[in-house]
Amino acid sequence: MEIFYSVALLIVAAIISNIIYTGFPKIPLTFYQIGCGLLLSLFPVFQNYSLYPEIFMVGIIAPLMFNDGRNTSSAQFGRSLRHIFSMAIFLAIITAVLIGGLTHALMPLIPLTLCFALAAIVTPTDSMAFKSITEPVELPKNISEILESESLFNDASGIVIFNLALGSFVTGDFSFTKGLTSFIISFFGGLLVGLIAGLCFVRLQTFLIERSMDTSSVIVPFSLMTPFAIYLISETLGCSGILAVVAAGIIYGINQSRLKLTSTNVRLVTSATWNIVTSLLNGIVFVLLGVTLPSVIVHIIPYSNQLIVELFLIGIAIYLAMAIIRFLWVKCNFVKTGNHSATNQEAFLTAIGGVHGTITLSMALSLPLTLYRQGFPFRSELIFVATIVILLSLIIPSLMLPHLLPRKNKGDQSTFNHHRTEMVNFSIAKVKDRQSVPLVDRNYVIDMLASQKSGQSASRQQIKTILSQTREVEVQTVLDLLSNGQIPQQIANVISRRLVTTPSNAGGFFKRLKYFWLIHLPNRKRRHATKKRQSFMARFSPEQNRKIIQKRDQFRKIIEDNTYQRVNDYLDKIETPNNSAAVAFVKNGYNFRHMRIDDSDASNDRQNQLLIEAFQYEYSYVADALRNKTISREVSDQLNQSISTDQMVYVTNG
Repeated sequence: MEIFYSVALLIVAAIISNIIYTGFPKIPLTFYQIGCGLLLSLFPVFQNYSLYPEIFMVGIIAPLMFNDGRNTSSAQFGRSLRHIFSMAIFLAIITAVLIGGLTHALMPLIPLTLCFALAAIVTPTDSMAFKSITEPVELPKNISEILESESLFNDASGIVIFNLALGSFVTGDFSFTKGLTSFIISFFGGLLVGLIAGLCFVRLQTFLIERSMDTSSVIVPFSLMTPFAIYLISETLGCSGILAVVAAGIIYGINQSRLKLTSTNVRLVTSATWNIVTSLLNGIVFVLLGVTLPSVIVHIIPYSNQLIVELFLIGIAIYLAMAIIRFLWVKCNFVKTGNHSATNQEAFLTAIGGVHGTITLSMALSLPLTLYRQGFPFRSELIFVATIVILLSLIIPSLMLPHLLPRKNKGDQSTFNHHRTEMVNFSIAKVKDRQSVPLVDRNYVIDMLASQKSGQSASRQQIKTILSQTREVEVQTVLDLLSNGQIPQQIANVISRRLVTTPSNAGGFFKRLKYFWLIHLPNRKRRHATKKRQSFMARFSPEQNRKIIQKRDQFRKIIEDNTYQRVNDYLDKIETPNNSAAVAFVKNGYNFRHMRIDDSDASNDRQNQLLIEAFQYEYSYVADALRNKTISREVSDQLNQSISTDQMVYVTNG
């Protein structure tokens, strides 16, 4: 139960931080999540909490890295290959060597191998933290791609160097050849395992699709379990699990055309599920950071104030040294920022864009507690310095980026609402053009789409007036069917009594009396004959009575179908922007009544399929509007996110 409570509290803390960020977006979401984690540390279940690096890597980092790789386009990956080798391999190795030497110079008492271990700990950058920090500002695209590609792959470099340095300290034996071999096997082996495993899992999913097994209960769990399986396979083979899941995710992204053979409904559910999972895991990552920080501080408190100050200054020196190395690396064009030499701003943005997060902290906490039955030397000092570097890498860009870069233009809510309404109207118009689709299914989907609009309320007086008018249409329909001989008099009598006795302030007593007179007067002499026939039917067999009832139901269906069609034609005719909400309300009522006739699985499937197509119309509208520069990129992202959310709500519930 303790595990259940801790997981539940982590999720609640992530949700609360998102709620607070919605109201106060000026502060990056990461700091709210860390703050909620600090509050969680006050709970007994999180006191003296220790983060298990293995569980953290496979349970949180693996699916997040897989999803990042899955969302990386093949074109972007091709452009980023040079960045990956430059930043994630060569820069990571050089940074570890230089920072390790600097740390040993500043803290001579710490063995050189442990200094290299600390350097490896602070080398990896965090893609989740980077995205959170840069979310409010317009970061140049070339710099964003460089930093994202670096954060995807340099984790493995840091982990390999860390394990090599730690192993050398424990055994007292260091071999450059052995270390280089270990690095190559772990790094490139992880890529190879991810490549092969990714292709195998893609083929397996394609096999399930071709065998018509692409249901939500199969594909969604299969997709979610893929990163865990690939990570464990790679680690078992002695390769980097992180690199394996990234490589597998990229393979999934490249093979999207093949995976799109999956039914649209399943793809939408899978996408929505991944969005929810990654959002929660991203939040949990930084909540865990906040939960873990107090235990780091507790272990350092017994030290003297002078030592704490020295460790703090060493953390600052390491952060500044890494920023200078990154600046010079870009300024000397070891990584290309474009077709030109890197500017000072581009180099500076890359320098402070190396944000560190929970991967760094988890590596620090993975330092052994004991060595030869004694406490592991300098463990608390190394963890404290790594924590200082993490906090500085989060705080400095948060303070400086808003002054260096323009803020994203989110536009006001009225602009978004206007384009959202236009988008929904476009989709509704497209659905109305689908004449081959049954009217009841079209109306159902139109009603769902209309609910996307915000700020529209139906006038009660308009609803009353329109209902009165539609009753006139219903009565006239019954009169026409009766005069054309399509329905018998007795059925018309029953329907007319229901219509003319329905309360309506707008209809008036005399109007109801008029229709009652028109339907009943011409054939009032038949009433006596009708009673005789009813008495006569009492002597019929049950089979004969069943056929009579079936015939009566057929006539009722004829009336309902014709009435439904004429009422909808009339409502379409009178609909204007001023009364659209009232018309939609009335249509919804008639639609609900008519759907009781055909509530079959086939009808539900038609409605769901049409609803999916309607969402595609909305996506097309947004793409065209962005292409024509009718809307900004920010409004486009908001609209697409809105459509995605509605898909998740409507399709999964459907």
